[in-house]
Amino acid sequence: MRGISLLVFALTLADGAQAAELKEMGCGRTLEKDGVPHMIMDDHLHVLDASGRFDAGTAPDGYQLKSIFCARSDIVPAASDYRVVEAGYPLMLFSRDTETKRTRIAVLEMSDGHLRLRSVGEIAFTHDMAARIQAVLDTAVPQMGKTR
Repeated sequence: MRGISLLVFALTLADGAQAAELKEMGCGRTLEKDGVPHMIMDDHLHVLDASGRFDAGTAPDGYQLKSIFCARSDIVPAASDYRVVEAGYPLMLFSRDTETKRTRIAVLEMSDGHLRLRSVGEIAFTHDMAARIQAVLDTAVPQMGKTR
């Protein structure tokens, strides 16, 4: 439960952050063992700072690496976040909504050959968010496959 507790703490810190300057409070990996998922924070994993091909590291013996997650100041993905998906992992983003004080959750993933960000929480994307998300996706798609 350490991973989830730290994630809640990171989102609380992010509560006052503005969308203009995207900040990452922390990331982690979702590992699975015997069908049970474990969300583990990783102090050394920084998706925003990653350059080149994304490397999620190896999972401990007996575990499978299922996805990457990050707590951010904005739910709109960064232009380089496609690298996580390109490496074979969905990227789950958590962001605190400043108006409702609730947490937004979204997943950046491939679906039917298309890069998409889908909302999986209770709060839908606003029209402004949807436009900003589409702009990021439009920029990312032509870059996929070029990262070496």
